[in-house]
Amino acid sequence: MTAPTRQTQATDGLRIAVIGAGLAGTSAARHLAQAMPDQVEAISLYEIGRGPGGRAATRRTRAVPEFRVNHGAPYADITTASGRALIDALGEAVEPYTGARVVIDAASGDCRDRPVPDGVALIRGADGEMANLAQGLLQDAKGQPIDAIQPRYTEMVRGLHRSPEAGSRWHLTDKQGEAIGSADWLVVAGSGIAHPRWSKTFGGQPPLVQAAAGLSDARLDEALAVIAGQGAAPVLTVFCHLTGQAAEPWRALGFEDGLIEGHPTLAKVSIQPLEGQSCAVVLHSTAEYARSNAGVYGASSSAARVGDASSSADREGEIIDDLLAALAGMPGLPTPDPADCAFGPLMHRWGNAFAEGEPLPAALAVCPEARVAFCGDYVATDARMASVESALVSGAQVADGVAVAVSS
Repeated sequence: MTAPTRQTQATDGLRIAVIGAGLAGTSAARHLAQAMPDQVEAISLYEIGRGPGGRAATRRTRAVPEFRVNHGAPYADITTASGRALIDALGEAVEPYTGARVVIDAASGDCRDRPVPDGVALIRGADGEMANLAQGLLQDAKGQPIDAIQPRYTEMVRGLHRSPEAGSRWHLTDKQGEAIGSADWLVVAGSGIAHPRWSKTFGGQPPLVQAAAGLSDARLDEALAVIAGQGAAPVLTVFCHLTGQAAEPWRALGFEDGLIEGHPTLAKVSIQPLEGQSCAVVLHSTAEYARSNAGVYGASSSAARVGDASSSADREGEIIDDLLAALAGMPGLPTPDPADCAFGPLMHRWGNAFAEGEPLPAALAVCPEARVAFCGDYVATDARMASVESALVSGAQVADGVAVAVSS
């Protein structure tokens, strides 16, 4: 491993760009503001979606005000002391997850309880909305937005550039090549702009890989090589809102989180009770099914709306039909009729839902010479890789690393 380069850096008016406002990015932004309150001028938080949360976001619609759905992660398991400390610091932004959990046999429909292991806490965002975890990370102890953090929602970073001269800043551009910001440090929350899969989704070389080619920073190159070797298990979800008689059989099942064993298409069903005896239902595909349907993102997804990733409406409809048909073939579970849905069914693709492979070592997560740092569920922490907890912990971890690098 290449040893870090130590350098002197002016600390007045430090500007930091965090790319990605999932739980890793919002955790990093919060802890950067806390770690360097007298040094940071602004932390710009760039997010392609409409709000914070990433895979732990909550989908809403103006058409049905009472509808909300956690169609990525409906809750999180916290297993480490560092994770518990971060959650405790969020106060009322967090609540316990108390939904019954089961494992469902795909062939028979039989259910068995899935108990919570000793020492593990299940949590979700306040009011049942996972997005409130990320929102809580962006607020101070009084529930007010942290002054130093400047969210930039529905804004996608498509280009990065930094000259190799000492003290030069990072410059960020949009898909037209227009400048959208500059920063002394770049924090990459989520590996998207650094991973080869960028090319398949948006075309061209990954922005950070392209930028690194002109920097000759061996430490950054080593980090990018580790990231390039990682994979990710994709997930396709289909979700809808059911009311009245259409919701009754789902609410009567007696569980809210069901892992499905032995099915080639379906991996999970999540039932999320809502006001007025309604509920949201989310179907999660297996990774194998999602891989066999690559390139379909969902027309309402941020990748399609903001990033111009092409998505076939015909294929979306076929995937929805596939998942509903798979559900219909399972004993003991109801099947929503699309005509009975108050909202949906809609499809969404989580293309890098669960990081796979060797995590990026914490020692490579901060590259002082290039002024680049990495956080996300693909970075090594004491929590399980590819978990919500690992994303949270990595954000706090990288903030400490950047603070040390800035003061060195």
